[in-house]
Parts: sequence; C-alpha cells; structure tokens
Amino acid sequence: MVSTFHGLELGRRGLTAGQASIATTGHNIANANTKGYSRQQVNNVTAQPLDTWTTGNVNPGQLGSGVSVESITRVRDHFLDRQYRDQSGTLGQWQAKQATFDQLETVINEPSDTGLNAAMDRLQGAWQDLANDPASPSAQAVVKERGQAFLEVAESMDVSMGAVLSDIERQTNAAVSDATEYLKQIDALNQSIKRTGTQANDLLDQRDAAVEQLSKLATISVIEDKGMYTISLNGTAVVKGTAGEETATTAEPDVAALLRSSTGGKLKGLADSKILAENQRTAVANIVSDFASANGIKEEDGSKGNLFIQNEDGSLEVNRSGDRLTVPENLETDLEPIKKSYQALVSELGAKSQSATSSIANYEATLQATDNRRQSVTGVSLDEEMANLIKFQHAYSAAARLVSTTDQMLDTIINRMAAR
Repeated sequence: MVSTFHGLELGRRGLTAGQASIATTGHNIANANTKGYSRQQVNNVTAQPLDTWTTGNVNPGQLGSGVSVESITRVRDHFLDRQYRDQSGTLGQWQAKQATFDQLETVINEPSDTGLNAAMDRLQGAWQDLANDPASPSAQAVVKERGQAFLEVAESMDVSMGAVLSDIERQTNAAVSDATEYLKQIDALNQSIKRTGTQANDLLDQRDAAVEQLSKLATISVIEDKGMYTISLNGTAVVKGTAGEETATTAEPDVAALLRSSTGGKLKGLADSKILAENQRTAVANIVSDFASANGIKEEDGSKGNLFIQNEDGSLEVNRSGDRLTVPENLETDLEPIKKSYQALVSELGAKSQSATSSIANYEATLQATDNRRQSVTGVSLDEEMANLIKFQHAYSAAARLVSTTDQMLDTIINRMAAR
C-alpha cells in the first residue's frame, strides 16, 4: 500500500537533490579562480523503490521513491595527475641546472674584454713587446702589471665560483626544508581526511596541491589506499597513509638524506649543478696553473727563487723584486694549447647551457599541454556551471511544484471530502 504522503516524500527528495546540486554549483563558481581547486559534482542515485501489488502479475511491482544524493565528489584524472607530477619534477631539475649554467656563464664572462681569455692575451702581448725591446723598463713593467692583472682575474673567478657553490648549498638546504614541510603537511592532511572521511573534497585538494609542490623538488611515489596517501622517496615510505593505522613520518635526518639523494626534481638538479660547478672550478684552476707555469720563468741571474709568477703558500703571486725579465723560450708554443683548452671549456659550457634552455622550453610546453588536458577535466568552466545552474534551478522548481500539487491533493482529500 502506497503512503498517502508518498508524493510529498518524492518532492522532498527532489528538493534535497536540487538544493545540493545548486549549492555545489555555487561552490564551483566561487572557486573558479582558486589555485588547486577541483570541480565538484553531486552524484545522485535512484532511491530504494517500494514494492506494490499490481494486477496481471503474481509478483509485486515497484514504485519509484525518488532520488537520493549518494555523494559529492571531485572530478579528477589520476593518470593526468601522475603525469603532471613526473613532468613537473623533470622541469624543476632542468631549471635548477639552467640557473647554475647562467651563474657560471656570468662568472666566466666570455667573450669579453675583462675575462680570463683577454687577460691571457694581454699578458702574451706584453711578452711580445718585451721581446721586441728587451731592455725597455716600461716593457718590463707592463709584463709585471699584465701578470698581476691575470692573477687578479683568475682569483676573482675562483672566488665567484666558490660563491656559486655556496649558493647551490643554500638552495639545497632550503629545498630540503621545504620538502620536509610538505611531507609534514601531507601527513597532517592524511590524518584530517581520515577523521573527516574520504569525501572531504577541499582537504583532498589541499593534499594534492602539497603533493604537486613536493614533486617539483624530488621524485616521489604516491600510492593511494582508501583515500590515504603513502609517499615514498627512493623506495622508502616517508609518509604512511592507511585507513587502519595512524600516519607517521620517518625521522627527519633520514628524510633529509633521502631528499638529497633524489633521482629527480629540483634537488637532483641542484646535486648535478654542484658537481658541474666543482668540475668547472677545478678545470679553470688547472688552466690558470698551467698558464702561470708557462709564464713563471727565471730572471737573467738564474736565481731559482726569482720566478716571474710564484706559488706562495698555495697562492699565485707576481714576483716584483726582479728588475730584468727575459721572454720564456717556446712561449707561444706552450701557451697555445692552454688557451685552446680554456676556449674549449667556455664553448662546452655555452653548449650545455643552450641545451638546457632548449630542454626547459620543451618540458614547459609538455607540462603546459598536460595541465591543459587536466584542467579540461578538473577545472571549472563558468559557462558550463551557469548552464548547470539553470538546469538544477528548473529541477528544483519542478520538485517544488510537485510538493505544491501533492499538498493541494491532500487538502482536497482531508479537508474538502470530510466537509461533504
């Protein structure tokens, strides 16, 4: 037997579903420009039907009882999310390397009139002038001044490269600190989601945003289990998320070590940059040492301590105590391969920097394409939401009309029929 008030219950459920849909649409519209927000949708299902006897069939028929709001969920594509995180980490790695290339190119400053190559050319030119007039005091003085200028440029480059290495270390420490904070944030959100339920859409968005920021810094593995995230670095779980256990992070020193040994992301780029800067610094130092050795001749008296360029306690210095310098034998032959080595070093750095720039452009385009595909799924379209708003408004109005009509029917049955 169908209840007399069945129509009112149908209308009430329709009003509830329409109200939930309108409210969710409004939530989407309000967050259309919120970074990291995922479009939400109301998932309706047919309510449990009622059995009722019908003629012509020994089995009871089923009378619909309206609609039920099953859930309100985010619209996400986990495959695109994983692809975005991987590409974001690769881009972060190359951006860190490119920043180091830019710094090293600024330090080397070639080609220029103030770089090491120009200082070597000027010293070599001073020797040629001295060869043309060996007795000239001014030519003697110019050689010493050019030698001092060469050493000053070399020392300045070495100090600047040391500063680049220090900056890389500071960036690494900051990135490790940021990544650790993101891990703590993800862990805290895991716990909040477990308490609230797996339909805590706004908390889920915050957690995904933190995971994306973390993926830019290091290569991570994300495994979802009943709404909880387990984050692993190099195969080691640093955030454990399961529905039946308390989440926990590993000890911070272990996390820091795992982050520094990451196989991707900004931290990998910084680790590669450190090796690159150290190798560049060593290579330049070797070239400077070889060039100084080729110029470090003895004076006419043959005194062993009176070298033009001396190594004093690990520091190269011009010996200004002597009055007469003689041009080294085979100077041109000795200097030519050293200068070519330096030019090759500069060219190699430029080629690597250009390659990094091209890689960044390619990865940025790929990441943008992936993000566009992802936004087409999870992003909020105001045009679509406005169309939905009109649709849900009509559904709500229709449900309200059903309630009004049913009320009139009941009024007729209860009040008017009784009056007769």
